[in-house]
Amino acid sequence: MTSHEDVFDTPETRQPTILSVYNQKGGVGKTTTSVNLALTLAAMGKSVVLIDFDPQSSATSNFLLRDKAKVGINDLLRQETFVEDAITPTAFDGLSMIVGARKLYSLEHALDSRGGSQRGLRKALHFSRNPPDYVVIDCPPALGHLAAGALAASDRLVVPVFPGRYALDGLRRTLQVVEHIQNGLNPNLSLAGILMLSITNDEVGRESLTQLRNEFPDLMFRTAFPYDVDVVKATYRRMPAAIFAPEGRTTARFAALAWEIIHGRGTAPDEAQLKPALDRIRSWHEATDTSYSARRASSIDEADEPSGGGGARQAERGQSTGRGGMGAGLVGLVIGLAGGFVLGAAVGQPILGRLLGLGG
Repeated sequence: MTSHEDVFDTPETRQPTILSVYNQKGGVGKTTTSVNLALTLAAMGKSVVLIDFDPQSSATSNFLLRDKAKVGINDLLRQETFVEDAITPTAFDGLSMIVGARKLYSLEHALDSRGGSQRGLRKALHFSRNPPDYVVIDCPPALGHLAAGALAASDRLVVPVFPGRYALDGLRRTLQVVEHIQNGLNPNLSLAGILMLSITNDEVGRESLTQLRNEFPDLMFRTAFPYDVDVVKATYRRMPAAIFAPEGRTTARFAALAWEIIHGRGTAPDEAQLKPALDRIRSWHEATDTSYSARRASSIDEADEPSGGGGARQAERGQSTGRGGMGAGLVGLVIGLAGGFVLGAAVGQPILGRLLGLGG
């Protein structure tokens, strides 16, 4: 196939805004943010491509694409397909996806395979036809070739953060990484904003939010997210929180966050401006609820398991069988010993007596 040239944003080709969701610390809501932000951007009428760039492939599991996706991020990084052909439509109008792969770690070198740089993803994301308005990248934690490649490809960055001391320390390290990328791989990378998630109504939650706003007053999104059990339930059921609970407060806040992405950090929509997007999300919920329910009811097959999951279960069954066999052996040994003592008491003494000349 003909490879893309290292030419971006040519006058005749409009390119999308590439938005990465990244924090060097794991477990701070990157996938939740990526999935629901992409969905609410689409609900606002934007065309969006969500890229699952985390080897855990958690973002992919939120959408009903198991039997639909023929190609994905692996094919794109291997330069076996163009970006337009790596995209799979979701059940939600305006939102498509480049699905993830759990062997993505083994392909990190693909980002460095052309020109001796980590700009491979940026090259691969050059659209020659039908460009979307936004590309949202769900990044892996830490800073390996994958995360560096995503940041090198991006125009803007969303940094989610949870309350707590370690999360704040992780945020500072993440901002140092961003500065390093800006000074080298991608001078055009800008910070869309810092997003506070899962704020608890206690001392830790309130102090963390206050400290963030005091330390980074010009970098915080206006939208912040209180802790919401619906997000936990949606994650467990492998579906976007906005689809799981379209009437929930988290859905409205993600719509408000999408508004800030489109119109600028710090802007605040009113209810009338959000209503069309929220109505669209409700209609998506009604249209897909049966499909998600059917998936919940079905057993998880090997396609949804971590690599080696089936073998792990077989090993567990083998260990269980082994433990059962060992237990049966011990029981048999105990019964045999007990029987031996009884038999010895009844028979052994007369025989021993005769042998020793003690009677009979």
